[in-house]
Amino acid sequence: MVVILLVGILSFVAMPRFFKTSAFTERNAAEEILTAFRYAQQLAMSRGGDVQVVISGSNYRIQIAGTPPTPVANPNGSGPYNVNLPGGITATSTTITFDNLGRPTPNVQTNIAIGSSGTYTVRIEKETGYAHRI
Repeated sequence: MVVILLVGILSFVAMPRFFKTSAFTERNAAEEILTAFRYAQQLAMSRGGDVQVVISGSNYRIQIAGTPPTPVANPNGSGPYNVNLPGGITATSTTITFDNLGRPTPNVQTNIAIGSSGTYTVRIEKETGYAHRI
């Protein structure tokens, strides 16, 4: 009797997560944006700075700062590092530029909300530019 009750409760709580893919898609988008920030920081330190991550709602890209900015090649060989977020997922619009020491500009702690309701947050720490999920 107790086992049946526990199975019933678990199925009520767990089953919707298996059929709702938006949470997984949002988490994947957050991980991809996090990876983009880390890649841009490493690229800035190896090439002498001025590498930007630009997030514009449902799109993000990495570029070399300048007038005009120069697109950075995607390491997977698919052309410029310009990514459209899947299915209605958005992120806080921002531009972060990394210098030759990996420091972000603006040099403030920046939180980027990702997902339809800001479900996931990527934080860029001031001074170090350390990118992580919170």
